[in-house]
Amino acid sequence: MAGLFLLFCVGGCGEPGNQVETQAGKQAGAYEPVETDIVNTHGNVENMERFEEFYQNVVDDVEDRIRIVSYTEEGDPILHDLEFDGNVLHSVRDSRRDTFGNGEIVKMSCENIEYVQNGEMADHMYRLADCDRKDADDSVLWY
Repeated sequence: MAGLFLLFCVGGCGEPGNQVETQAGKQAGAYEPVETDIVNTHGNVENMERFEEFYQNVVDDVEDRIRIVSYTEEGDPILHDLEFDGNVLHSVRDSRRDTFGNGEIVKMSCENIEYVQNGEMADHMYRLADCDRKDADDSVLWY
């Protein structure tokens, strides 16, 4: 009887795939940086030229995609993939590697990206605009 109870406890905890979006830093795999990433380490941005190229492509309705990697105070990467299909910006923010974060993947679609100068968060900030989700973080890059 005790063995059967143990089997139900261990085996009935849900599918492993469900744990990916709920446990911070679990089952996401190690992040492997690539040279095309735009890296934001506490406002110090590497590869800014690539971001500016992406921003101009959005303005000009040219398809493009980028990955922005923002590092937490503890050094954990948060990945933000942006893909512009010539009409809509598709945003996927992956915080599963953030040990102290909520460990989820947040997806949304937006119509625009805008630049804000001298904002509350930073002197220079890019944010998503006209999005299908109002409950999600719309920040893209700040410095």
